[in-house]
Amino acid sequence: MQALLTLATSERGVTRWDPLDLAHLAGNVLATRRDQAKQAGLDLAEQLAPAVTSGDPRLIESLIANLIDNAVRHNHANGHIEITTRVHGTQAALTVTNSGPVIPGDQIQRLLQPFQKLSPDRHGGDGYGLGLAIVHAVTRAHRAILTADARPEGGLSITVLFAQGP
Repeated sequence: MQALLTLATSERGVTRWDPLDLAHLAGNVLATRRDQAKQAGLDLAEQLAPAVTSGDPRLIESLIANLIDNAVRHNHANGHIEITTRVHGTQAALTVTNSGPVIPGDQIQRLLQPFQKLSPDRHGGDGYGLGLAIVHAVTRAHRAILTADARPEGGLSITVLFAQGP
């Protein structure tokens, strides 16, 4: 239910444009996800350099949480997740890269839509197919740029570029 509420809220657009640091928000989310990653047998790496932007902190925190949750859910034992924040030119960048099953490149855009999964029997089938749709909606609401790439060895690399600010 919370996922649907977040999706609906982000699709209405951003009404708060508070200054925020992606590194700070990512650090907060990681603090609540470390045990989950460890229990799943995943190596969690972070490189959190200051990356200041502006937007709705709750929505951007939800975006980060959904990226990390997706990376944990759709991974494999002894896999890895890397979270990076940095300034990229004139933009504040967040990247989440994870190992996992090979994803056909032609399926990525479909996975950004609500209620879409790679396959019904995909590992971690307990989700509803909303995580990446929320990421996509929050990105659009903030007029940010999302790139999602299937990694040849398996998993995804997703980067969101926000206008540097405030």
